Amino acid sequence: MLEFQLPEHLQITEAQLHEKMLKMAPQGVDTSEGHMYWDHTKPTAMIAGELVEYTLPLTLMLMFPQFAVGPFLDYHGYPIGVTRKEAVKGTTIETFVGDPGIEITKETIILTIGDEFEESVRYQVKKGGIIDSSGEINLPIEAVEAGVRGNVPPNTIVGIEKPIKGLKKLFNAEPITDGAAVEDDESYRTRILERHRNKPLSGAKSDYIRWAKEIDGVGDVIVQPLWRGPKTVRVLITDRNRQVATQQLIDEVKAYIDPVDGMGEGKAPIGAHVTVDTITLVSLTIKATFVLEKGYDLFEVLPEVGKNINEYFADQSIIKYTEVGARIIKTKGVADYSNLLIENDIKNIILLEGERAIVSEVLHYEPTT
Repeated sequence: MLEFQLPEHLQITEAQLHEKMLKMAPQGVDTSEGHMYWDHTKPTAMIAGELVEYTLPLTLMLMFPQFAVGPFLDYHGYPIGVTRKEAVKGTTIETFVGDPGIEITKETIILTIGDEFEESVRYQVKKGGIIDSSGEINLPIEAVEAGVRGNVPPNTIVGIEKPIKGLKKLFNAEPITDGAAVEDDESYRTRILERHRNKPLSGAKSDYIRWAKEIDGVGDVIVQPLWRGPKTVRVLITDRNRQVATQQLIDEVKAYIDPVDGMGEGKAPIGAHVTVDTITLVSLTIKATFVLEKGYDLFEVLPEVGKNINEYFADQSIIKYTEVGARIIKTKGVADYSNLLIENDIKNIILLEGERAIVSEVLHYEPTT
């Protein structure tokens, strides 16, 4: 990571500033501690020292996207058209089982079952419908509040806010994985710097990656030029949590980049026929014998190891064994490691076109002798 270097003329301390002030005293004035001149200049040196040692360096850092944070980072993104991604509401399909003819109206509120430790998560039906003779209907739902809290396992959305007569049960057969928090500074910073490095080129590979990532819910992107011959492009995406993208997200990206094939009505140039689909995720188990720094435990360190390795996986078609090890040792709390295994092996993993790796779990183990 780039380290901020303070300009040489600002590399001065409070003590050095005060010393300069004392040297500027008129001839014959007592500058020793406890006398008037010393007492009057010391507070000024303290304030000047705070400005030079803290306020000015921080202000300088905020002038560059590499070091800016929070709203100041947003100020770097706005002029070049790169805005921070908003939080995303989780979505899935809910199954309603009941008597034929029962209507499930749009915006019906359903929920998970909470308890004294966890509050219920609320969802609303996005498109209403009527249960037919089969006795059930599948309807799209969306979390009421955006964020990762809306991501829940299968068969957990089983409650309804206002009971409907004749409705016997409801459930989500699939998990929700596409809810996401507001984009963090590091992810946003990366996109800002990528825009500076890769200027728009009217249809270059980097353009398609950037266009796809401009949609709030998109995480990883793979672009396959000439997918089915000249003027065809395939864009593969994941959601922000690096999970398989929903059809809704796929449709959003398609509508943004190329709503009508080849007509140039989206971001893609005229003549480009763009297909959008989801990346095939390859789950990898990471095992190692971890030696932790004092004060850390495996419960808090292993998730961070997985996070760091996933950051490396994001744009790699070949997973290098040595690089995975490097990501482990860079994790806060890890002093050392040994016996690293990726999918129970000690070799590189070569992915097929359209595949991206993701960490399924990180395990600590002690090999038997």
